[in-house]
Amino acid sequence: MVLNCLPMANFFYQTKHIVLFYMPNIALITGANSGLGLSTAQALARKGFHLLFLVRSREKGEAARQQILEKTPQARVDLFFADLTDLASIRQASRQIHEKYDRLDCLINNAGYAPASIEFTREGYEKSFVANHLGHFLLTFELLDLLKAAEKGRVITLSSTAHALGKSRRFFLKNNSSMSIWSAYGDGKLANLLFTRELAKRLAGTNVSAYAVHPGVVDTQFGRNFTDWWKYGFGLFRPFMITTEEGAQTSIYLATASLPDSYNGGYFSKSKPARILNSDVNDFNAQLLWKRSEEAIGERWKP
Repeated sequence: MVLNCLPMANFFYQTKHIVLFYMPNIALITGANSGLGLSTAQALARKGFHLLFLVRSREKGEAARQQILEKTPQARVDLFFADLTDLASIRQASRQIHEKYDRLDCLINNAGYAPASIEFTREGYEKSFVANHLGHFLLTFELLDLLKAAEKGRVITLSSTAHALGKSRRFFLKNNSSMSIWSAYGDGKLANLLFTRELAKRLAGTNVSAYAVHPGVVDTQFGRNFTDWWKYGFGLFRPFMITTEEGAQTSIYLATASLPDSYNGGYFSKSKPARILNSDVNDFNAQLLWKRSEEAIGERWKP
């Protein structure tokens, strides 16, 4: 099997010797300071990837960077900072990334937010929807030129089987206090699938592909901010959850394996195509989500 996203090398010949230039693939991971993101980063570091972390906390980002270097001393890890609910901070981080890099091989939209209560941004959007979808939508928009500059750019977005709880008609309803924490979370995960579907469609014929992932029911920080009986219920279920190392395997597979064109735009679990559990996943809703997302970030798609 040929691995398209493994480190590359460029050669040129002189009269008496060969000079080898080693060019590691570059992967940006959001939320890489803990959980699935950190396990994904550790695996990619061992495979020779140059890693970019997009995190909120400098302290936690530095701690995660040290964990990577302890296990893989030769790894390169650069930190950038943004809050995925703050679009201005995403744009600022994107400018900083562009100042240092001229390509990006893999963008892993890993960070996720499970709300303990319903909150809204200044614009009136439900906060977890912005963190789980709109922030990653803008980040992908901002970094698309770097992905196109790679030999094979890949966008991997973490969704969940919780997409079954989502309803596309709730997307972008402002100050909708009638929703539950699970419907809010489901909306974001449904949006991840629709975004991936439409992104792949719009990038058809280019060198960039897109994939959505269900990592499994993983023992991460998910649900630890819950209160009352939700927190108690998650505590009882945790012994049956898989590890972050196990949950990261599908993202690692999609970042490194040689994939058929038919996989582009698809949804994956356990490193293979997975069943979509929501009839709202269709082309019409994907196009509508994209249009409304453009309006929310104030930018338009430029083919």
